[in-house]
Amino acid sequence: MKNLRNLTLASGIALLITAICMTLLAITNKENSPTLYRILVLLGGDVVNGGYIQGLTYLAFVWAWFEVREKLTVIARERRAFKLNLIPTSEKHVFMPQDVNQLKFKLIEFERKEKYILSDLLKKACTKFRTSGSLSELIDIVSIQIEVSQEKAEGDQSVIRYLTWVIPSLGFIGTVIGISQSLVYANSGDMEKITSLLGVAFDTTLVALVLSVFLMWFVHQLQEETDRFHSDLKEFVIDNLINKIEIQ
Repeated sequence: MKNLRNLTLASGIALLITAICMTLLAITNKENSPTLYRILVLLGGDVVNGGYIQGLTYLAFVWAWFEVREKLTVIARERRAFKLNLIPTSEKHVFMPQDVNQLKFKLIEFERKEKYILSDLLKKACTKFRTSGSLSELIDIVSIQIEVSQEKAEGDQSVIRYLTWVIPSLGFIGTVIGISQSLVYANSGDMEKITSLLGVAFDTTLVALVLSVFLMWFVHQLQEETDRFHSDLKEFVIDNLINKIEIQ
């Protein structure tokens, strides 16, 4: 449902951008304002001759941006758990085996109201220690659960990776379409039409590549935040639970 909502919003924004470019192109005099006219064509104002490719590129870019923003919001929410006092963080605090069991029940009670990756990880760690009593196995289960969480995060980003690939592909498709259309007029001798179609052909690639550069920056930011969150997650559990358990 979230993907559908993001797609709907992105479609509306892409249509709005295309409509604005079309309107401005229609009221711009090519002879009096050649530079502005060329820019509007570059941005996809000439929909009839291939500008719709830029419109699709805008759709993919805005959709991907919404997806990235949504994932960053999720990470920001999950980070709140570090400040919810789910577990004592004092350096002097020590957990006895029975304390670990009490912590588990506390976390179960907490998750009846809201659930976080951290609370779930702590709960599973407590369960593992209760059944095995081994710190080495406890470290193993924490590492495994964090890997699972990272894999889920990567799976949730599959749409973003697809759109990152789609954007430059749309640009190249536009180039192929523009060149093929210009070849149709090759024997007509209408050089203005031919050069116009060739211009539109390469405009699609230029717009797509520029948007790809910006999108890749957002994607790398998301990847960095995802990796940092899981690294902080593991460090938090090791420092505040595993290293403080005293085995009798």
